[in-house]
Amino acid sequence: MAFVFYDTETTGTDTTFDQILQFAAILTDANLNELDRFEVRCRLLPHVIPAPGALLATRVTPAMLTDPSLPSHYEMMLNIAEKLHKWSSAIFTGYNTLAFDEPLLRQAFYQTLQPIYLTNTSGNKRADVLRLAQATAALAPNAMAVPISAKGKPTLRLDTLAPANGFAHENAHDALADVEATIYMARLIRDRAPVIWNSLLPLVDKGEVARRLGSGEPNCIVEYHMGVPSVRAIVGCGHHPKNPTMQAAFDLRRDPAEVLNLSEADLVEETKVPNRALRTIYTNKMPALVDVALAPDLPAVIGLPMAEIVRRAAVVSADGQFAARVGRAMEQRYPPFEPAEIVEQRMYEGFPSRADKNQMQAFHKSDWPERAEIAETFEDDRYRELARRLVFVHAPEFMSTARRAQLQTWLNNRRHGREGVEAGRTLADAMSDLEKVETEHPAGSEPITAIKNWLEAF
Repeated sequence: MAFVFYDTETTGTDTTFDQILQFAAILTDANLNELDRFEVRCRLLPHVIPAPGALLATRVTPAMLTDPSLPSHYEMMLNIAEKLHKWSSAIFTGYNTLAFDEPLLRQAFYQTLQPIYLTNTSGNKRADVLRLAQATAALAPNAMAVPISAKGKPTLRLDTLAPANGFAHENAHDALADVEATIYMARLIRDRAPVIWNSLLPLVDKGEVARRLGSGEPNCIVEYHMGVPSVRAIVGCGHHPKNPTMQAAFDLRRDPAEVLNLSEADLVEETKVPNRALRTIYTNKMPALVDVALAPDLPAVIGLPMAEIVRRAAVVSADGQFAARVGRAMEQRYPPFEPAEIVEQRMYEGFPSRADKNQMQAFHKSDWPERAEIAETFEDDRYRELARRLVFVHAPEFMSTARRAQLQTWLNNRRHGREGVEAGRTLADAMSDLEKVETEHPAGSEPITAIKNWLEAF
């Protein structure tokens, strides 16, 4: 299956309210040979205030944010969707994409009235090279160099990991350069740690993750917290009754006799405490779940002989009533999301109706006068609001005076945080952040001065 390696550079780290400014992707065949590449930048949305630190890291200047030669965010997202559809079906991957770039991409598709699940529907799968790097560092430590951060701790940040392993990454935090670095690390792991590569790659299929968890056999999972790896022996023990991708795993360091008869309320607590017996694994996020044979030091790490690990796994997996109680405990632990008022936070409230899907397609095919009319016809109030924003940003002259005034008020409130609006970074937030960033740069720094002058011009 082909791979699509991609990366984004953004206005900040908020996957709900920040914006993609640069997108790059490289299509490879199953052997990681490049077949095609794509890169695009766009202008800043008027209601998004960028983080000064993000601009400095990505070397994006205020002039680039407003460059009239660049496409708008909407135009960029249409181009991205067209290219990714052309490249499908494939395994979509990057470096930390599952936690960061993927939610940003979905939010961008949502805000531009496009299907949000492009990367994991119609035969597409999702992977993450960070997962491969984490598993390699923990289970095959001699396969790659793991650099030490300025704080004296091992780090798997791409901008340090790739250079430590021989990649010339002078242009880090440029989307295309980061894609090239990611492919380099993927090839290195494939070639130097083929067992890790071959074990994790099938986990792009959530069915395979569920099969391993439900096998009754112990498995090894590699997880990272605050940069520190942990290698655990686990066995599946139930799932959220309304979300089967949310599986429960029993940490076999804990004696099943202490846990199997706990009440549902106590089991909820066992999902929270540091030495918790129950851990949540998402089958659609390529967990680093491998055979225990890949972790020969596992018995010593967790302080149990392998025979006892196998016995505990068998006891847990045989208790169907326990699995049912775990499922109910997970439902209590992870209840449905509270209704949100701000449209960006409502992305997962439901799929568009057939009528709204048709209106989205009509919107994209029309000119702005027609788009202004179509915006008022969506059944779902989310899509009406998002469509109105698009018209307001691109062609406000085709809106009624009252609607235009309403959206101008929304824009002012969003930028300044007025009238109780809490949706992303405000101008005041950005100025405050800039004061902190200034202390890390020489006095009179030209990039700092340019950002300060631009923010003040608002």
